[in-house]
Amino acid sequence: MRPDHLTISGCLILTALFATLEAAQGNDAAKITAEPVAGSVYVLRGSVANIVASVGDDGIVMVDDDLNASAADSILATLKSISGKPLRFVINTHIHEDHTGGNDAFQEVAPIIAHRNVRTRMASGARKRAAEALPTVTFESELNLFFNDENIRLLKLPAGHTDGDVVVFFTRSNVVAMGDVFMSPAASFVDGSSGGTIVGLIEALEFVLPQIPADAKVIPGHGPVSSRADVVRGLEVLKEMKAIVAAGISAGKTMEQLVAEKPFEKWQALIAPGAPTDAYVGRFYRDLTAQ
Repeated sequence: MRPDHLTISGCLILTALFATLEAAQGNDAAKITAEPVAGSVYVLRGSVANIVASVGDDGIVMVDDDLNASAADSILATLKSISGKPLRFVINTHIHEDHTGGNDAFQEVAPIIAHRNVRTRMASGARKRAAEALPTVTFESELNLFFNDENIRLLKLPAGHTDGDVVVFFTRSNVVAMGDVFMSPAASFVDGSSGGTIVGLIEALEFVLPQIPADAKVIPGHGPVSSRADVVRGLEVLKEMKAIVAAGISAGKTMEQLVAEKPFEKWQALIAPGAPTDAYVGRFYRDLTAQ
């Protein structure tokens, strides 16, 4: 079997992940509920991915939307049940459809903000979207929204999960929305077709971790509200994976040999739902041998 048959692309992992999450969560728009996290911040559940909202006197800022635009009415109704204030901004943490699928509908309500790479990839290529779905406000490295008595800080990360990853800090509320660079309970995956690399994901986490307060509430792209310590554990898992593959490469092992050894099986419960551990072996092998 050739090495390329032993790796699973980010697109295939995404397909498996979407299917797993839809089965587990139902993706039933009618069941979308809001839970307070801290300060002005809520997390909306019932969508495939976590939706985060800052709610206050200035209005509502929402982070990510849904896999399907059909859920927009239910999301807006849930937000209305919290506050009569309007939705003012929508932020995309990255390009994946489970976080941006509702852009077409929400763009009619509020401008969408994302890193410029998200708009570029949506404008053409494999993830091309209708013009109505493209972010209307983009930025390079950092953007601040002074809203709801918060400094809502959008920070671009080094290419990791994708090349458009943004983490959102709600500084007064002490909440951090991580997008998919972190998936509870521990480690995320990467989408190479959208500019992601597994080694880059480690670098992205190392870049952002020092900026997360020790007592912050961390909202992952998928899964329960977590802590900084959970993000640290995810980084440690990825670094241990990297060390195993690097040692195998130094010993002259092929990717087929490393995959056959199944060295990451003990971490199956700590990685993205539906993602096989063989995919991580292959991704690390390709990234490390390409360096």
